[in-house]
Amino acid sequence: MPKSRTRTREPFNIIHRKDSDTYQFTLNTSCGLPERVCNEWKRTSFQRLPSDLANHRHPKTMPAARAAVFALISFLNKIQDEEGSARRIATEDITVGAWIEKFTTIETSPRTGINASKNRSYSLNTVDTYFSYFKCHIKDDPICKLKMSEIEEEDVLEYVTRLSIKKFVIKKDDKEIEGEEIGGSRTFSGVISFMRMAFSAYQKKAKRWFNPFQYIDAPKSDSKPWDALTEDEVVRLFEPGILIETMELAVCGIMFLSGLRRGEYHALRPEELDWSEKNPKVWVDRAWQRFNRKGKKSDRLKERK
Repeated sequence: MPKSRTRTREPFNIIHRKDSDTYQFTLNTSCGLPERVCNEWKRTSFQRLPSDLANHRHPKTMPAARAAVFALISFLNKIQDEEGSARRIATEDITVGAWIEKFTTIETSPRTGINASKNRSYSLNTVDTYFSYFKCHIKDDPICKLKMSEIEEEDVLEYVTRLSIKKFVIKKDDKEIEGEEIGGSRTFSGVISFMRMAFSAYQKKAKRWFNPFQYIDAPKSDSKPWDALTEDEVVRLFEPGILIETMELAVCGIMFLSGLRRGEYHALRPEELDWSEKNPKVWVDRAWQRFNRKGKKSDRLKERK
């Protein structure tokens, strides 16, 4: 029985157009170039060759056309190597502080593009939380001066130790009380989780890089449920003399009687309120997205579906 022969795919295809006596070519992934690059050179005229290969733009014979395509493949591979090495150098030289700081703004966060590709908006509150973590618990730590490409698990453990016994000041009864140990708190858990997320994002860019958080378990914190007012407490809230200001009465009334969130009642306009005695109504189709870092309301509104 004859042996079956496996046919290797050609790195490119060349078509001779007899009507115009010209050639067209298509690059295949077997040439070693990424698929996205090959897709840019499907059924392409030789006149599209870059200026560096201008002498190959008008091949007269099939051997000349093949030589032109081989020259193009070599040229494109050289560009890919140069761009790739530039990306690797930029990634390897970045410090821990510079990398983590990228996540504190939407414009520079590596996760913004990921969320956008999934048609999900990036929460501004989340970014502000990351900014607070970075400013208060990461920015001034020695770990920020280390390079991401050189950091080791021992460096991370030392940072976790320093964070867990970090000194802080509490104001109580107009007095400043110094304390230590934020380990085990909700803030401690949030900072470490933020660091783990940033390091995992870096690992996606540098596939061969060892993530020092790989064998460090995520911290756990006991989240306490929010205490909600009982029905009796809500009734007592509206007893005479409790809510004095008209605005206080209006805000509490719309919160407890309609279930609106803070951002939703902040965005209400007079024309969205129906004051009819029999069947009063409130139309809600927008909400303030957040309060910015300066304490002012953001002009950007989000629609509620």
